[in-house]
Amino acid sequence: MTAELQPRELSAILESLGRSIARKSQQGEAATAPEPKPPAQQTTPTAQLILFPQWTDDRRAAAHAIFRSALFPALNNKHPRRYFEQEQLCSVEGVDVIFTGKQFDQSDLDVYLELLNIARETPFGVECTFTVYGLLKALGHATGNKDHKWLHSVLIRLCTGTVDMTDHEIRYFGHLVDGGIKDEITKHYTISINPRFARLFTAGLWATIDRGQRRALGRNQTAKALHAYYSTHAAPGPHSFEKLAALIGLTNSNTRQRRADLIRAHDHLKAKGCLDSYEVKEDSIVPHVHQTHGQLRHIAKKARPRRKD
Repeated sequence: MTAELQPRELSAILESLGRSIARKSQQGEAATAPEPKPPAQQTTPTAQLILFPQWTDDRRAAAHAIFRSALFPALNNKHPRRYFEQEQLCSVEGVDVIFTGKQFDQSDLDVYLELLNIARETPFGVECTFTVYGLLKALGHATGNKDHKWLHSVLIRLCTGTVDMTDHEIRYFGHLVDGGIKDEITKHYTISINPRFARLFTAGLWATIDRGQRRALGRNQTAKALHAYYSTHAAPGPHSFEKLAALIGLTNSNTRQRRADLIRAHDHLKAKGCLDSYEVKEDSIVPHVHQTHGQLRHIAKKARPRRKD
């Protein structure tokens, strides 16, 4: 005869059975559930390196707005440099340059062109290194202590001057040189050029000038400013004396003296082989430059009649 279960015993058996069923149910769900996906790896976007266009060793290059404005004027070294605050500088049509800082001059442009020539070996924004001695020799300067101090003062001006330049639809604002470090023991400099400045180069808004011709002009600031400006034109047309003086930063208030200074500078350009000739008219001057092969191709392309569809 089977013994009857008491209510308490029956209740305990039922609870134990319920727990067992619950455990088996949970194990089954775990076996069929998909494995959780590992968290997606977050990748840090890498900046695209932008390379300088390459020019030959006998040329120096810069953005059009540098050469086609009074950003690097032909200053009279006997007068102190002015300090500009959001100053609109004279420039050609399509180019606007606003400057804040201590005035540059053509000797500053010499240094800047050599810096860009050194920097072209590295992508924009990547630091480049040079020695004081090497840069001074490249500029044709002496290498004494006085020259070291002069070079450093130029680098400080290039780092602190702020340009706001627009060439047609592209506008860059910032410094021409971002800054750098100097090792006072080895006399090595390390500098970088703002990578945003690359937009002017990648858009083709740059030009080269003949380094040998510029060196031959010596310290004639007016001739060097004209040479830089004319080098960006395949066939420059007539320019009024007033406009030409403004474009290269001649500020002499004496109109006759400015005219005479410009004519003498053109004589110097012709003597050094930078110009084939020039014509002086009543209120203007017409330069005839010695075209490079690239400029001749550009002139021929513009003169070629368009094919009618």
